[in-house]
Amino acid sequence: MLRHAVPTTVLIVALTSALAGCGGEEEGSLSQARDYAKESGNQIAEDARTAMHAIDTVHVEGDVLDSEGTKITVDLDVSADDTCAGKVGIGDGEISLRSIDGVAWYQGDKEFWRSVAPAKGAGDRIAKRVGEKWVKLEGELASLRAFCSIDSLTAQMVPPEAEAEAVGPTMSADGPAVRLDVTHGETESRTFVLAAEPHRIVKWTQDGSGELVFSDFDKEFEVVEPAADEVFDLAELEK
Repeated sequence: MLRHAVPTTVLIVALTSALAGCGGEEEGSLSQARDYAKESGNQIAEDARTAMHAIDTVHVEGDVLDSEGTKITVDLDVSADDTCAGKVGIGDGEISLRSIDGVAWYQGDKEFWRSVAPAKGAGDRIAKRVGEKWVKLEGELASLRAFCSIDSLTAQMVPPEAEAEAVGPTMSADGPAVRLDVTHGETESRTFVLAAEPHRIVKWTQDGSGELVFSDFDKEFEVVEPAADEVFDLAELEK
């Protein structure tokens, strides 16, 4: 789950999460979450899938490990039509990412190009040739597009075929929520779902594999396609 095959390789953001205390205002604020936690975990997971499918945009921050154990850090605005914009860290490097209707471009920093071309001086030479131009996202890096799809992210946090158990109420930055322990094959993770409708996912965690935080639901953002003279064709490096 959420381990993408990026052989060359999602930012930890603090999200307060505490189990219910007793008495006073905190007790009342969690009462809705306690009631919702009485629903079956699979039903709450289905509610979350429905709510996430209905949103237009969301901000995603956090980090995950790829299939080779490299940390991928994301700080992205994502829309329902697979458009996104923001930063992605891959190991020690970082790229700026833009995606529109499934077509994506990136700008890499020197550390990114050094990781792509580790031979002595090669990464620096590529960084100098490319400069601040954008490069079309394809090949091995194309799997990063999964972070630009709300439906894809949701399907990996609460897969339809997974088993979900409602553990109990918790507090999130967006209000009372229910923690789901999700089991998909041999993979176990935790997904936090808002108790109030719409039941959106606000956080996902997996021991040893990272954390993703979701915020700014339905907040508009703009992505501009790079002009033709702002795009570098990597095939030029072979000339």
